[in-house]
Amino acid sequence: VGITHYVGELFGGGIVVAVWKESGVEKGLIASLTDVSASAQYSSITGTLIGATAQSPIDGQANTTAIVAQGDVSGAAYLCANYTSGGFSDWYLPAAWELNQCYNAAFVVNTILGATNGFQFATYWSSTESVSNAAWGRSFGTGSPNNGSKGGNFRVRAVRRF
Repeated sequence: VGITHYVGELFGGGIVVAVWKESGVEKGLIASLTDVSASAQYSSITGTLIGATAQSPIDGQANTTAIVAQGDVSGAAYLCANYTSGGFSDWYLPAAWELNQCYNAAFVVNTILGATNGFQFATYWSSTESVSNAAWGRSFGTGSPNNGSKGGNFRVRAVRRF
């Protein structure tokens, strides 16, 4: 009946940042153990609207798939989609609310992973597109959401679910 996994647990190739139950089945969100990039654009395509398939606040996997399908070959979504760690290759760029779960867990994550591998006091990309030339990110310094230019360079941390 209880939850077996916990925030801060090293599991599934990364570190658990959120745990919940759906219809009695335990689910969770895992962040990669390090940033995938210290500085990347949202996508290699910075001025074209992807649309509803890349605008989910909760489904980063679907957003990432849509961004890469548009032709991204070097941006944050591409880097996460092609990331392999811990024997897993199903990593993706978190949606805005998934990134918020990472932010909420940052104190615990950084206590375990340390200052170098933990979340940095900087802005991270989410996969949630807002308009043709901008997408959502979050400042891990202030906690504020950031509607940044797709051509801007922010940090990238991959996530996966269990």
